[in-house]
Amino acid sequence: MAVRVLFMGTPDYAAEILRRLAALPGVELRVVTKPDAPIGRRQRMTPSAVAAAAARLSLPTDKPGRLADMRSAWHAFLPNLLVTAAYGRILPPWLLALPVSGAYNLHASLLPRWRGPNPIAWAIRAGDAVSGVTLMEMDAGVDTGPIVAQSSLAVDQTDTTGSLSERLAKAAGELLVREWPRLLAKTTASETQAAEGVSYAPKFLAEDLRIDWSRDALGISRQVRSMMPEPGAYTAGPKQRIKILEAVAEAGCKTPGRASLDGNDWLVGTGDGLLRVVRIQPAGRPAMSPGDYMRGLRTAQLVFL
Repeated sequence: MAVRVLFMGTPDYAAEILRRLAALPGVELRVVTKPDAPIGRRQRMTPSAVAAAAARLSLPTDKPGRLADMRSAWHAFLPNLLVTAAYGRILPPWLLALPVSGAYNLHASLLPRWRGPNPIAWAIRAGDAVSGVTLMEMDAGVDTGPIVAQSSLAVDQTDTTGSLSERLAKAAGELLVREWPRLLAKTTASETQAAEGVSYAPKFLAEDLRIDWSRDALGISRQVRSMMPEPGAYTAGPKQRIKILEAVAEAGCKTPGRASLDGNDWLVGTGDGLLRVVRIQPAGRPAMSPGDYMRGLRTAQLVFL
């Protein structure tokens, strides 16, 4: 008899886990993801990464605006397991109680560090040397349930949220496959999360996106990497906002916010050290090097606010 799994997820991180889950033998999947959303300058309605992956796998997919609207349909599906990964909503008690063999989440951090919706980006922003994934039992709290298993990996000093998400998704898929027999047999041994070391990873606010050049260069470089590929850290240029897409910290001293060309790169002064800016994107324009941008302005220096 097939194992019926209700899978809930939204971004690329969850799509990779869905592909690993779909490859397991004897699994009947029903996928739940967020509704299509307007994306890009033309605001085209676009399916989530999970919806796109489910379509390629020919899996039945629900995109409810309200979870309660699907209650009878999911009851009729009668899932053995509920598996979630970055779905993006808090699940009600009736849904957590629905699967007969339990509800589990694959969270992209080593809990209890970085509970919440944005764990990968905050790990980079904080300069964590190690990250990982946690397979946990779900409860009524936000990433507070008992831990079933964890897998850790090193964070590279060049990692962006995008690149680290890819590696963590693979680690999460491998962790799920490894623990799958125990989940089916209901022989998992879980451990209550420690009260120490708890931190929260909220969504970025508008003020988190703007670069403060009085901060140190290392902190700014982490900010830039934490916001790639989206939403992008930015600074105020002479004519428009400029997203900083790639940058590294260097030793040196210069007035904070003052930028000068070094080859095709900018060297920008900060509160401590220099930021070498390699790639930028002015508002409404494609990505380019600072050198290309400056040649269009016909100047060699700028001051950012």
